[in-house]
Amino acid sequence: MRIRVTAAALCAAVLVAGCGGGGDSDAKATDSAAAQGSSSGSGSASASADAPEAPAEPLGEAQLKSAALVGGDVDGYQITDFPVKPDGDSTARPADCQPLENMRTASPDPGPKAFVGLLAFGGAGPTAGSATTIGLMAYDGSDAEGILDGLRTALKKCTAYEGGVPARTTAKAATAPDAGDAAVAFGLETQGDSADAFVVVRSGATVVLFYTAAGTGSAAEVPAELVTAQIRKLGA
Repeated sequence: MRIRVTAAALCAAVLVAGCGGGGDSDAKATDSAAAQGSSSGSGSASASADAPEAPAEPLGEAQLKSAALVGGDVDGYQITDFPVKPDGDSTARPADCQPLENMRTASPDPGPKAFVGLLAFGGAGPTAGSATTIGLMAYDGSDAEGILDGLRTALKKCTAYEGGVPARTTAKAATAPDAGDAAVAFGLETQGDSADAFVVVRSGATVVLFYTAAGTGSAAEVPAELVTAQIRKLGA
C-alpha cells in the first residue's frame, strides 16, 4: 500500500501609501496619492483572489509517518504498521475494472512517491474483530486527482471482473463520506464471500485508502471514526 498528502500556499497583497506635509496643494496631492493607492490596492487584492492556488507538493515518507494514526489516536482500535508492501501484479479482466483491482491490492497506477501502511484492529463494541488496512500515498496534485477520477470511471463501467483472485469479483459503488477534498467508496465481493468495503479519500496531494475486510456473514463497512481521525491528522 501507499499514500500521500499536500499543503496549500496563500498569497497576500500589501498596500503602501506615502504622505506629504503642509499646505492646500500638499493636502490635495496627499488625497490624490491616497486615492491612487486605494485603487491600486483593490486591483492587487482582486488579482490575488483570482490567482491559482500553488500546486501541492508530495509528502515524503517521514512526513507521511508523522501524519499517520498511531495507537491511542482512536478509541477502541489497536493500530500497527502494515507488515508488507503489495507488489500490484494482479490483472483484472475486463481492463475497465483494473483501477478497482489496483486499489484492492493497494497498488494504484501510477504508484505513489511515498507510502505508509497501517492496520487498525477493532477491539470493542460493534467493530470488535474487524481489520481495516489504511494506506497513505503521496502524489503530485494532478496524479492524486487522477487516482480518484479513475475509480469513478471504473465504477461506472465495471460491475464484475475476473483476475487477481480465484473467483469472479463483483463491484458496486457506495456512498462516499464527506471527508478530505474528494472521496470515493465502493464494495468488492468475491464469489462465496461477503463484500469488502473500500473508501478512498484525497486530501491535498495525498491519497488515503481504507479497506475493511468482511467478517463471516455480513458485508464489511469502513469505520467512519477511522476515516475522520486519519484525515483530520493528515490535515493538521
